[in-house]
Amino acid sequence: MPGSFRLVRLFGIDVRVHLSWVLIFLLFTYQQSLEFDAGYPSWSTGKTIIVGAITALLFFASVVVHELAHSLVARRFKMTVSSITLFLLGGVASLTREPPTAQAEFLMAGAGPATSLAIGGLSWLASAALGTPPRDTFAQVANAVFDSLAQINVLVALFNLIPGFPLDGGRVLRATIWGLSGNQSISTRIAARGGQVVAGLFALGSAVLVLGFGETSALWWLLIAYFLFGAATQTLQQERVTAAIGNARVSQVTTTEFVAVPRGTSIGAAVRDYLLPKNLRAVAVVQDGRFEGLVTIGDLRKVDQQAWPTTPVEAVMTPASDIPSVESNDPLVAALDKFGEELPLIPVVENGTLRGLLYRESVLGYVRMREMLGLESRR
Repeated sequence: MPGSFRLVRLFGIDVRVHLSWVLIFLLFTYQQSLEFDAGYPSWSTGKTIIVGAITALLFFASVVVHELAHSLVARRFKMTVSSITLFLLGGVASLTREPPTAQAEFLMAGAGPATSLAIGGLSWLASAALGTPPRDTFAQVANAVFDSLAQINVLVALFNLIPGFPLDGGRVLRATIWGLSGNQSISTRIAARGGQVVAGLFALGSAVLVLGFGETSALWWLLIAYFLFGAATQTLQQERVTAAIGNARVSQVTTTEFVAVPRGTSIGAAVRDYLLPKNLRAVAVVQDGRFEGLVTIGDLRKVDQQAWPTTPVEAVMTPASDIPSVESNDPLVAALDKFGEELPLIPVVENGTLRGLLYRESVLGYVRMREMLGLESRR
Protein backbone atom coordinates (compact mmCIF):
# COMPACT_ATOMS: atom_id res chain seq x y z
CA MET A 1 0.00 0.00 0.00
CA PRO A 2 1.51 3.36 -1.05
CA GLY A 3 2.44 5.67 1.84
CA SER A 4 3.36 2.87 4.23
CA PHE A 5 6.61 1.75 5.84
CA ARG A 6 7.75 -1.57 7.27
CA LEU A 7 7.57 -1.84 11.05
CA VAL A 8 8.57 -5.45 11.68
CA ARG A 9 8.65 -8.87 9.99
CA LEU A 10 6.72 -11.74 11.58
CA PHE A 11 6.63 -15.31 10.25
CA GLY A 12 8.24 -14.02 7.08
CA ILE A 13 5.46 -11.45 6.56
CA ASP A 14 6.13 -7.70 6.51
CA VAL A 15 4.01 -5.76 9.00
CA ARG A 16 3.63 -2.26 7.61
CA VAL A 17 2.13 0.95 8.99
CA HIS A 18 0.33 3.41 6.72
CA LEU A 19 0.66 7.10 7.52
CA SER A 20 -3.11 7.32 8.02
CA TRP A 21 -2.72 4.99 11.01
CA VAL A 22 -1.08 7.82 12.96
CA LEU A 23 -4.36 9.75 12.79
CA ILE A 24 -6.49 6.88 14.02
CA PHE A 25 -3.95 6.09 16.75
CA LEU A 26 -4.14 9.65 18.08
CA LEU A 27 -7.95 9.69 17.89
CA PHE A 28 -8.19 6.28 19.56
CA THR A 29 -5.84 7.39 22.31
CA TYR A 30 -7.91 10.54 22.85
CA GLN A 31 -11.18 8.58 22.97
CA GLN A 32 -9.77 6.06 25.45
CA SER A 33 -8.38 8.85 27.65
CA LEU A 34 -11.87 10.40 27.82
CA GLU A 35 -13.37 7.07 28.89
CA PHE A 36 -10.68 6.54 31.53
CA ASP A 37 -11.16 10.10 32.76
CA ALA A 38 -14.89 9.43 33.23
CA GLY A 39 -14.39 5.99 34.78
CA TYR A 40 -11.46 6.85 37.04
CA PRO A 41 -11.89 10.42 38.38
CA SER A 42 -8.83 10.13 40.63
CA TRP A 43 -6.50 9.73 37.63
CA SER A 44 -4.65 12.78 36.36
CA THR A 45 -5.01 13.95 32.76
CA GLY A 46 -1.48 12.80 31.98
CA LYS A 47 -2.19 9.36 33.38
CA THR A 48 -5.37 8.92 31.34
CA ILE A 49 -3.53 9.89 28.16
CA ILE A 50 -0.64 7.50 28.85
CA VAL A 51 -2.97 4.60 29.68
CA GLY A 52 -5.07 5.48 26.62
CA ALA A 53 -1.96 5.30 24.42
CA ILE A 54 -0.96 1.94 25.94
CA THR A 55 -4.45 0.60 25.29
CA ALA A 56 -4.30 1.87 21.71
CA LEU A 57 -0.95 0.15 21.10
CA LEU A 58 -2.19 -3.13 22.57
CA PHE A 59 -5.37 -2.92 20.52
CA PHE A 60 -3.45 -2.42 17.29
CA ALA A 61 -1.18 -5.29 18.30
CA SER A 62 -4.32 -7.40 18.53
CA VAL A 63 -5.30 -6.20 15.03
CA VAL A 64 -1.94 -7.50 13.78
CA VAL A 65 -2.64 -10.86 15.46
CA HIS A 66 -6.10 -10.84 13.81
CA GLU A 67 -4.51 -10.35 10.38
CA LEU A 68 -1.76 -12.87 11.13
CA ALA A 69 -4.48 -15.45 11.77
CA HIS A 70 -5.86 -14.78 8.28
CA SER A 71 -2.36 -14.96 6.83
CA LEU A 72 -1.27 -18.20 8.48
CA VAL A 73 -4.46 -19.98 7.41
CA ALA A 74 -3.97 -18.59 3.90
CA ARG A 75 -0.46 -20.07 3.86
CA ARG A 76 -1.93 -23.41 4.86
CA PHE A 77 -3.79 -23.34 1.53
CA LYS A 78 -0.70 -22.30 -0.48
CA MET A 79 -1.71 -18.62 -0.76
CA THR A 80 1.18 -16.17 -0.52
CA VAL A 81 0.76 -13.21 1.86
CA SER A 82 2.94 -10.28 0.84
CA SER A 83 2.29 -8.00 3.81
CA ILE A 84 0.03 -6.84 6.62
CA THR A 85 -0.69 -3.11 6.74
CA LEU A 86 -2.20 -1.07 9.56
CA PHE A 87 -4.13 1.87 8.14
CA LEU A 88 -6.98 4.27 8.89
CA LEU A 89 -9.70 1.63 9.27
CA GLY A 90 -7.70 -1.12 10.95
CA GLY A 91 -5.60 -3.72 9.20
CA VAL A 92 -5.44 -5.62 5.93
CA ALA A 93 -3.50 -8.69 4.81
CA SER A 94 -2.41 -8.53 1.17
CA LEU A 95 -2.80 -11.82 -0.70
CA THR A 96 -1.21 -12.42 -4.08
CA ARG A 97 -4.23 -14.43 -5.27
CA GLU A 98 -7.76 -15.39 -4.32
CA PRO A 99 -8.51 -18.53 -2.24
CA PRO A 100 -8.50 -21.70 -4.37
CA THR A 101 -11.57 -23.31 -2.77
CA ALA A 102 -14.67 -22.38 -0.76
CA GLN A 103 -13.26 -24.24 2.24
CA ALA A 104 -10.05 -22.23 2.11
CA GLU A 105 -12.02 -18.98 1.90
CA PHE A 106 -14.29 -19.96 4.82
CA LEU A 107 -11.47 -20.97 7.15
CA MET A 108 -9.26 -18.01 6.23
CA ALA A 109 -12.07 -15.49 6.68
CA GLY A 110 -13.29 -17.00 9.94
CA ALA A 111 -9.81 -17.12 11.49
CA GLY A 112 -9.67 -13.35 12.03
CA PRO A 113 -12.93 -12.85 13.98
CA ALA A 114 -12.28 -16.05 15.93
CA THR A 115 -8.89 -14.69 16.97
CA SER A 116 -10.39 -11.33 17.99
CA LEU A 117 -13.02 -13.15 20.07
CA ALA A 118 -10.26 -15.23 21.69
CA ILE A 119 -8.25 -12.10 22.54
CA GLY A 120 -11.39 -10.47 23.89
CA GLY A 121 -12.16 -13.53 26.01
CA LEU A 122 -8.64 -13.73 27.42
CA SER A 123 -8.71 -10.01 28.20
CA TRP A 124 -12.04 -10.44 30.00
CA LEU A 125 -10.64 -13.33 32.04
CA ALA A 126 -7.60 -11.23 32.97
CA SER A 127 -9.87 -8.35 34.02
CA ALA A 128 -12.09 -10.69 36.04
CA ALA A 129 -9.08 -12.24 37.75
CA LEU A 130 -7.96 -8.80 38.94
CA GLY A 131 -11.40 -8.13 40.41
CA THR A 132 -11.76 -4.64 41.90
CA PRO A 133 -8.21 -3.56 42.74
CA PRO A 134 -7.37 -0.66 45.10
CA ARG A 135 -7.43 2.83 43.65
CA ASP A 136 -4.34 4.30 41.99
CA THR A 137 -2.48 1.01 41.78
CA PHE A 138 -0.86 -0.80 38.86
CA ALA A 139 -3.51 -3.52 39.21
CA GLN A 140 -6.23 -0.91 38.67
CA VAL A 141 -4.52 0.32 35.50
CA ALA A 142 -4.13 -3.26 34.21
CA ASN A 143 -7.78 -3.97 35.01
CA ALA A 144 -8.89 -0.89 33.06
CA VAL A 145 -6.75 -1.81 30.05
CA PHE A 146 -7.88 -5.44 29.99
CA ASP A 147 -11.52 -4.39 30.33
CA SER A 148 -11.20 -2.03 27.35
CA LEU A 149 -9.36 -4.60 25.23
CA ALA A 150 -12.07 -7.18 25.96
CA GLN A 151 -14.85 -4.88 24.79
CA ILE A 152 -13.00 -3.54 21.74
CA ASN A 153 -11.91 -6.93 20.41
CA VAL A 154 -15.41 -8.37 20.75
CA LEU A 155 -16.77 -5.36 18.85
CA VAL A 156 -14.11 -5.83 16.16
CA ALA A 157 -15.08 -9.49 15.77
CA LEU A 158 -18.79 -8.67 15.53
CA PHE A 159 -18.17 -5.83 13.07
CA ASN A 160 -16.05 -8.05 10.84
CA LEU A 161 -18.78 -10.70 10.81
CA ILE A 162 -21.22 -8.33 9.08
CA PRO A 163 -22.13 -10.18 5.83
CA GLY A 164 -20.81 -7.63 3.38
CA PHE A 165 -17.73 -8.07 1.19
CA PRO A 166 -14.83 -7.35 1.77
CA LEU A 167 -15.47 -7.73 5.52
CA ASP A 168 -14.71 -11.17 6.93
CA GLY A 169 -18.43 -11.85 7.22
CA GLY A 170 -18.80 -11.07 3.52
CA ARG A 171 -16.04 -13.55 2.72
CA VAL A 172 -17.74 -16.16 4.91
CA LEU A 173 -20.98 -15.47 3.02
CA ARG A 174 -19.19 -15.85 -0.32
CA ALA A 175 -17.55 -19.09 0.79
CA THR A 176 -20.89 -20.50 1.97
CA ILE A 177 -22.70 -19.67 -1.27
CA TRP A 178 -19.70 -20.86 -3.27
CA GLY A 179 -19.67 -24.17 -1.40
CA LEU A 180 -23.41 -24.71 -1.86
CA SER A 181 -23.66 -23.59 -5.47
CA GLY A 182 -20.21 -24.50 -6.76
CA ASN A 183 -20.13 -21.15 -8.56
CA GLN A 184 -17.50 -18.68 -7.36
CA SER A 185 -18.61 -15.95 -9.75
CA ILE A 186 -22.21 -15.83 -8.51
CA SER A 187 -21.11 -16.01 -4.87
CA THR A 188 -18.70 -13.12 -5.38
CA ARG A 189 -21.38 -10.93 -6.96
CA ILE A 190 -23.86 -11.65 -4.15
CA ALA A 191 -21.29 -10.96 -1.42
CA ALA A 192 -20.12 -7.75 -3.12
CA ARG A 193 -23.70 -6.52 -3.54
CA GLY A 194 -24.14 -7.29 0.13
CA GLY A 195 -21.13 -5.07 0.83
CA GLN A 196 -22.76 -2.23 -1.10
CA VAL A 197 -26.00 -2.66 0.86
CA VAL A 198 -24.12 -2.66 4.16
CA ALA A 199 -22.27 0.49 3.08
CA GLY A 200 -25.59 2.14 2.27
CA LEU A 201 -26.97 1.24 5.70
CA PHE A 202 -23.89 2.69 7.39
CA ALA A 203 -24.25 5.91 5.40
CA LEU A 204 -27.95 6.14 6.24
CA GLY A 205 -27.28 5.46 9.93
CA SER A 206 -24.58 8.12 9.97
CA ALA A 207 -26.91 10.69 8.41
CA VAL A 208 -29.69 9.93 10.92
CA LEU A 209 -27.40 10.13 13.95
CA VAL A 210 -25.56 13.28 12.81
CA LEU A 211 -28.49 15.26 11.45
CA GLY A 212 -31.21 13.96 13.75
CA PHE A 213 -29.38 13.61 17.05
CA GLY A 214 -26.22 15.69 16.63
CA GLU A 215 -23.95 12.66 17.15
CA THR A 216 -20.89 13.91 15.25
CA SER A 217 -18.97 10.77 16.24
CA ALA A 218 -21.17 8.90 13.76
CA LEU A 219 -19.27 10.60 10.95
CA TRP A 220 -16.88 7.64 11.27
CA TRP A 221 -19.74 5.50 9.98
CA LEU A 222 -19.73 7.57 6.82
CA LEU A 223 -16.01 6.91 6.34
CA ILE A 224 -16.59 3.19 6.86
CA ALA A 225 -19.44 3.32 4.34
CA TYR A 226 -17.19 5.00 1.78
CA PHE A 227 -14.48 2.37 2.24
CA LEU A 228 -16.90 -0.58 2.08
CA PHE A 229 -18.77 0.69 -0.96
CA GLY A 230 -15.56 1.40 -2.86
CA ALA A 231 -14.06 -2.01 -2.04
CA ALA A 232 -17.29 -3.87 -2.91
CA THR A 233 -17.65 -1.97 -6.19
CA GLN A 234 -14.04 -2.71 -7.11
CA THR A 235 -14.67 -6.39 -6.40
CA LEU A 236 -17.64 -6.38 -8.78
CA GLN A 237 -15.54 -4.74 -11.49
CA GLN A 238 -12.76 -7.28 -11.02
CA GLU A 239 -15.26 -10.11 -11.19
CA ARG A 240 -16.69 -8.70 -14.42
CA VAL A 241 -13.22 -8.59 -15.92
CA THR A 242 -12.38 -12.08 -14.67
CA ALA A 243 -15.57 -13.56 -16.06
CA ALA A 244 -15.16 -11.84 -19.42
CA ILE A 245 -11.60 -13.10 -19.90
CA GLY A 246 -12.86 -16.64 -20.29
CA ASN A 247 -10.22 -19.34 -20.80
CA ALA A 248 -7.77 -17.06 -22.59
CA ARG A 249 -4.03 -17.61 -22.22
CA VAL A 250 -1.37 -14.98 -21.66
CA SER A 251 0.02 -15.57 -25.15
CA GLN A 252 -3.21 -14.26 -26.72
CA VAL A 253 -2.67 -10.75 -25.35
CA THR A 254 1.13 -10.61 -25.13
CA THR A 255 2.99 -7.88 -27.01
CA THR A 256 5.94 -9.62 -28.62
CA GLU A 257 7.40 -6.46 -30.16
CA PHE A 258 9.50 -4.95 -27.40
CA VAL A 259 12.82 -3.14 -27.06
CA ALA A 260 15.71 -4.75 -25.19
CA VAL A 261 19.06 -3.13 -24.41
CA PRO A 262 22.19 -4.65 -22.84
CA ARG A 263 23.83 -3.61 -19.60
CA GLY A 264 26.00 -0.55 -20.01
CA THR A 265 23.53 1.29 -22.20
CA SER A 266 23.16 4.80 -20.85
CA ILE A 267 19.78 6.13 -19.77
CA GLY A 268 20.25 8.97 -22.22
CA ALA A 269 20.66 6.57 -25.14
CA ALA A 270 17.65 4.49 -24.08
CA VAL A 271 15.48 7.61 -23.89
CA ARG A 272 16.79 9.15 -27.12
CA ASP A 273 16.78 6.00 -29.27
CA TYR A 274 13.82 4.04 -27.93
CA LEU A 275 11.51 5.55 -25.31
CA LEU A 276 10.80 8.84 -27.08
CA PRO A 277 10.72 7.84 -30.77
CA LYS A 278 8.73 4.65 -30.12
CA ASN A 279 6.51 6.12 -27.37
CA LEU A 280 7.43 3.34 -24.93
CA ARG A 281 6.88 3.22 -21.19
CA ALA A 282 9.50 0.58 -20.50
CA VAL A 283 12.69 -0.86 -21.94
CA ALA A 284 13.85 -4.37 -21.09
CA VAL A 285 17.43 -5.03 -20.01
CA VAL A 286 18.71 -8.30 -21.48
CA GLN A 287 22.24 -9.65 -21.12
CA ASP A 288 23.49 -12.77 -22.91
CA GLY A 289 19.92 -13.73 -23.73
CA ARG A 290 18.67 -13.55 -20.14
CA PHE A 291 16.08 -11.08 -18.93
CA GLU A 292 17.58 -8.95 -16.12
CA GLY A 293 15.03 -6.20 -15.52
CA LEU A 294 12.92 -3.31 -16.77
CA VAL A 295 13.61 0.41 -16.95
CA THR A 296 10.33 2.32 -16.63
CA ILE A 297 9.40 5.98 -16.65
CA GLY A 298 9.20 5.80 -12.87
CA ASP A 299 12.76 4.49 -12.69
CA LEU A 300 14.03 7.35 -14.86
CA ARG A 301 12.57 9.93 -12.51
CA LYS A 302 14.94 8.75 -9.80
CA VAL A 303 17.91 10.20 -11.71
CA ASP A 304 18.62 13.85 -12.52
CA GLN A 305 18.44 14.40 -16.29
CA GLN A 306 21.95 15.83 -16.34
CA ALA A 307 23.23 12.42 -15.23
CA TRP A 308 21.37 10.44 -17.90
CA PRO A 309 24.26 10.37 -20.43
CA THR A 310 26.60 8.76 -17.90
CA THR A 311 24.22 6.56 -15.89
CA PRO A 312 23.79 2.95 -17.13
CA VAL A 313 20.31 1.47 -17.27
CA GLU A 314 21.14 -1.24 -14.75
CA ALA A 315 21.72 1.44 -12.10
CA VAL A 316 18.01 2.32 -12.06
CA MET A 317 16.24 -0.71 -13.53
CA THR A 318 13.77 -2.76 -11.53
CA PRO A 319 15.49 -6.17 -11.25
CA ALA A 320 13.74 -9.20 -12.71
CA SER A 321 13.65 -10.75 -9.23
CA ASP A 322 11.44 -7.87 -8.03
CA ILE A 323 8.97 -8.07 -10.92
CA PRO A 324 6.13 -10.60 -11.04
CA SER A 325 6.23 -12.55 -14.29
CA VAL A 326 4.07 -14.99 -16.21
CA GLU A 327 4.58 -17.60 -18.91
CA SER A 328 2.93 -17.66 -22.32
CA ASN A 329 0.68 -20.62 -21.51
CA ASP A 330 -0.50 -19.30 -18.12
CA PRO A 331 -4.24 -18.52 -17.80
CA LEU A 332 -4.74 -14.82 -18.44
CA VAL A 333 -6.97 -14.54 -15.37
CA ALA A 334 -4.03 -15.61 -13.18
CA ALA A 335 -2.07 -12.56 -14.35
CA LEU A 336 -4.67 -10.03 -13.18
CA ASP A 337 -3.53 -9.92 -9.56
CA LYS A 338 0.09 -9.36 -10.57
CA PHE A 339 -0.33 -5.90 -12.03
CA GLY A 340 0.95 -3.14 -9.75
CA GLU A 341 0.27 0.57 -9.37
CA GLU A 342 3.70 1.67 -10.57
CA LEU A 343 4.32 -1.19 -13.01
CA PRO A 344 1.23 -1.62 -15.23
CA LEU A 345 2.91 -4.31 -17.33
CA ILE A 346 4.20 -7.81 -16.67
CA PRO A 347 7.11 -9.51 -18.45
CA VAL A 348 6.37 -12.84 -20.08
CA VAL A 349 9.43 -14.95 -19.25
CA GLU A 350 10.24 -18.57 -20.00
CA ASN A 351 13.45 -20.22 -18.78
CA GLY A 352 14.96 -16.79 -18.15
CA THR A 353 14.22 -15.57 -21.69
CA LEU A 354 11.91 -12.60 -22.25
CA ARG A 355 9.16 -13.58 -24.70
CA GLY A 356 7.08 -10.41 -24.55
CA LEU A 357 5.26 -7.91 -22.35
CA LEU A 358 1.72 -8.08 -21.01
CA TYR A 359 0.13 -4.62 -20.66
CA ARG A 360 -2.87 -3.92 -18.48
CA GLU A 361 -4.47 -1.91 -21.31
CA SER A 362 -4.18 -4.93 -23.59
CA VAL A 363 -6.04 -7.08 -21.07
CA LEU A 364 -8.78 -4.48 -20.63
CA GLY A 365 -9.06 -4.08 -24.40
CA TYR A 366 -9.46 -7.84 -24.74
CA VAL A 367 -12.20 -7.77 -22.10
CA ARG A 368 -14.05 -4.94 -23.83
CA MET A 369 -13.90 -6.78 -27.16
CA ARG A 370 -15.34 -9.98 -25.66
CA GLU A 371 -18.15 -7.99 -24.05
CA MET A 372 -18.91 -6.16 -27.31
CA LEU A 373 -19.06 -9.51 -29.14
CA GLY A 374 -21.32 -10.93 -26.44
CA LEU A 375 -19.12 -13.95 -25.81
CA GLU A 376 -20.03 -16.23 -22.93
CA SER A 377 -18.08 -15.92 -19.70
CA ARG A 378 -16.01 -18.81 -18.46
CA ARG A 379 -18.10 -19.41 -15.34
